Formats: sequence, structure tokens, C-alpha cells
Amino acid sequence: MSAEKKGLVFQKVGIFVDAENIETSGWKHHNGRTDYKKILEAVGDREIIRIIYYKPQFKEISNEFEIFWSRMGGETKRPVKNADCFLIIDAVTMAEKLDVVIILGGDKDYLPLIWYLKSRGCRTEIWAWPEATSSEMQQAADAFFPLTKDYIIPGQTGTPTRPKP
Repeated sequence: MSAEKKGLVFQKVGIFVDAENIETSGWKHHNGRTDYKKILEAVGDREIIRIIYYKPQFKEISNEFEIFWSRMGGETKRPVKNADCFLIIDAVTMAEKLDVVIILGGDKDYLPLIWYLKSRGCRTEIWAWPEATSSEMQQAADAFFPLTKDYIIPGQTGTPTRPKP
């Protein structure tokens, strides 16, 4: 990836994380938790203007993750239901201030967003698990960065623990 991003140092980047899509796909296809720190490091020397994590209110976020996310400079938005609308509105609203929009998630609902951002002059990148991202999404974005097992937190694989009823 680094060779492909060479020369992009001066780009202003917004990162929009569809937490449910990324985390569910990480568990389903790689049996582990997504390593957000490694993903942010892979963005390289580009300037991250905003990084927003979207997760519905009815889904739990651990205190440990909240502290980690805050230290990474991220913010969290907790819609009542689906996060797609929140992510889309934020990306559209910030498009004028960004050179690159990175969407962490392969949800096909983001196709119109990609088309809009490209029409506004933003470079679009989809960073997602290829097993959960349609070829149409991969082709629509300016770049597709497939997440691999390298983006699973070491030692965090296995069956997710769920509270007993």
C-alpha cells in the first residue's frame, strides 16, 4: 500500500468508520477484532482531519475502546439505529475541506456517496474486508484497500464473548 500512496503526503483525509460493517465482517471472515491502530498507521503521512466512528446506541462500546479511540484523536457518533445516514451526511458536509475520504466499510449503500464525493473532486478510498465488499463498490472508489488478517488484533481471535441472558 505504501508505494501506491507515495506522493499523497499533503492530502487532507477524513476517515469515516462504519463500525458494525467492519467489526461484524472481521469476526465473520477472520474470527477476530479489527486493529484500528494498524489501519490508522496504514493511512501514512497524510493529514487526518477527522476520524469518526459510527456505532448504533444499542451496540455496546467498551470503556477501554472509548479511551483508545479518544487517544487516537477519534470521535464517536451513536445514532439510535443505522449509522449509514450519519456517515453519509458527515462525509457530504466535510467534502469541501477534504482531499480524500476513506470509508471503512464495504456497504453498497455508500455507492451514491462515492459518486457524489468524486463529483466534488474528492479522492475516495474504501478500506474493507474484501469478502464483505461487492466488486461494484471496489470499482466505484478511486482505490480499494483490502483488509486482511494483518488487520486483526493479535491474540484477539476466537468466539466473541456474549453476556448470558
